[in-house]
Amino acid sequence: TCGTADTTGVANACGIHVHQGTDCTDADTVGGHYFAADLDSDPWQSVMYTALGGVTAEVNIKVKTGLTNQEIVGHTMVVHDATGARIACGQIVDEMQ
Repeated sequence: TCGTADTTGVANACGIHVHQGTDCTDADTVGGHYFAADLDSDPWQSVMYTALGGVTAEVNIKVKTGLTNQEIVGHTMVVHDATGARIACGQIVDEMQ
């Protein structure tokens, strides 16, 4: 469980990230983390959640991806478990359109 498991050294463990892909129906096309190519490092690496007792709290964070909101629309948001496996995926939409 994210929050109690030792995730040291586990890539993507308990992470929530925007991915390069635009479709969740095929895991092979979800791709890696989505951010501007000119950044020195992956800004998604430190983004993690906890779910103690199966309960999560609402938290707002800012991730500097080097991309605009419009560039992120249409891409996928992926949730990873404590093993780093992808457990949820959804396409980001612009509800203003």
